[in-house]
Amino acid sequence: MPYRHAHWYLLLLFPLTGLAFWPNYFSKLSDSPYAFHVHGVTASLWIMLLAFQSWSIHRRRNSQHRSAGLASLALFPLFITGGLLVIQTMAVKFAAASYPFYAVFGARLGAVDAVSSATMPCLFYMALKWRRKVHLHARYMLAPVLFLLGPILSRLMPVLPPLAITGPADFYRFGYGVHIANAMAVGAAAVLYLRAPKWGRPFLAVGALVAVQSLIFETLGRTAAWEGLFAAIGTVPTALVASLGLGAGAAAAWSGWAAGRIPPRAVATA
Repeated sequence: MPYRHAHWYLLLLFPLTGLAFWPNYFSKLSDSPYAFHVHGVTASLWIMLLAFQSWSIHRRRNSQHRSAGLASLALFPLFITGGLLVIQTMAVKFAAASYPFYAVFGARLGAVDAVSSATMPCLFYMALKWRRKVHLHARYMLAPVLFLLGPILSRLMPVLPPLAITGPADFYRFGYGVHIANAMAVGAAAVLYLRAPKWGRPFLAVGALVAVQSLIFETLGRTAAWEGLFAAIGTVPTALVASLGLGAGAAAAWSGWAAGRIPPRAVATA
């Protein structure tokens, strides 16, 4: 089985996330929008599920691995929904223009998150479709985690003196942190791809998309057309945004599961 120790790397994301989001989220939970809580809980459960799947299959606990796989069909739509709700919350803050950080970076981060939110259902579909091909299945399940490295590492960058942010005048340094973090994610994707190029296309695809995110952050995310569209996202009814997330996640889960079934003819032959 590939990536015997993947669960330890996945669990390492929790203390890193705690440090990265302590100033603006964990230290002020009661004041944070509910969308952040939904995203935090569902993303945490998703990482825990991935870690458990990795641990269980390498301990030959196949029945537990299958049970976790079935649970992922229900959890994934909630995970996607949490991400979309965060994008909408950022859109509201960007349009309000009363939050200095989001006034500068809200639309640009929204464009970046739109790429990962649109890609993750595709990757989950492929993971389910190839669930009987262990090397592809494992990589399609793990590759999306690289999308999480940028948001985590970019918020850890201000601890470095050259990127320290003490006020709005220093916000521009956050952009440097985004690109450094994305470069690290692309580097990790390249290493994982080169370790097994035959099966590495999930990492190659995600690495390329993370590079695209950096490009979008500096181009599309700055345009007036995108800023207007992004502000409009904040006016969409929350129920509609949640329905879109649930629908996209459920469609990926159902279609991927169906695509990975053994054809009846193959079952009869066996």
